[in-house]
Amino acid sequence: MRYTFEEKRKQYRIIYDILFKEPRVPKKILREIFGRIASIRFTEALDLEYIVGPEIRIRSFKNLGEYLYLLKCQDPDLSYLKYRENPHVVFHTQMGGFSDLFIISKRKIDIDEDVIIEGYRTDYNVSYAPDHLWEKALENMWRKVEIFDPSVTFQKNIIQDHFAETIEWDSQDEMLYNYFKYDLRNSLDTVMKEYNITGWKIYEFLERLPEICTVFTSYFPETLPFYDPYLFMFETDYEDFIIELFSELPTTSSYFKVSDKLFVYAHVSKPFIRSTNRITDPSKTHILSLLVELLNERIVRSKAHAILERFKRKEI
Repeated sequence: MRYTFEEKRKQYRIIYDILFKEPRVPKKILREIFGRIASIRFTEALDLEYIVGPEIRIRSFKNLGEYLYLLKCQDPDLSYLKYRENPHVVFHTQMGGFSDLFIISKRKIDIDEDVIIEGYRTDYNVSYAPDHLWEKALENMWRKVEIFDPSVTFQKNIIQDHFAETIEWDSQDEMLYNYFKYDLRNSLDTVMKEYNITGWKIYEFLERLPEICTVFTSYFPETLPFYDPYLFMFETDYEDFIIELFSELPTTSSYFKVSDKLFVYAHVSKPFIRSTNRITDPSKTHILSLLVELLNERIVRSKAHAILERFKRKEI
């Protein structure tokens, strides 16, 4: 049976919904839904990057916290190459905008650049990508801003931290974390053989995941390379509102705080953030216009954004 492109995309979406709820769902469940094409669709969805993950990120425990830096550099290209060699840096990206470099490190490191902000990050919060078009997303976002009433806005404390807590964590936990970090569906047999870790230890680690890690699966309706990755930074008393606002986007977004700043990492369709047509009125279809409205309505005290240009992550 031949499937149309739209039929395939609907199947990718169903796979995303399943993985979002149960990241290590057995393949036999997918076969019950899709039949013989289950393996093909699953592989396509990941290889074409409609779906990224499922992944895990450690929570912000006192003995495991990650330290973040946002830097302005005299020569961003040279600085990017320099910090990528630091053994403690697990992720860093070169950006264009309010910051030149974004660094995540397993500990504080020596920095020779101008520091915009630094500190331990909170837990991540990750959105569930709604199944609607970008036009609908922007319509919903503008409506939420227009009817915003601070007197009836309740803090839900969506962003959590564990800065005062420690957890038990040994060398095998560290190995398992790095093994599953970018693919939670990695084979259990492989990790048992390669790392000489018992099945009991692996299952104990997986059972603890909701306690020790943020688990998430990302979805991109047009595939990941179609979108521009942006980092937004806000000062606001209404962080839950900002999180719910950006969670209207049909791509997966993630959220965290450093110090008193809220960060939104989002993948945005180019026409909704880059003006490509001088005739088109961007007032209600442009995310940057919405950011100005957030400032005008005093929902945020400050805003900034940067586009991610290149990045490197380490599986350590």
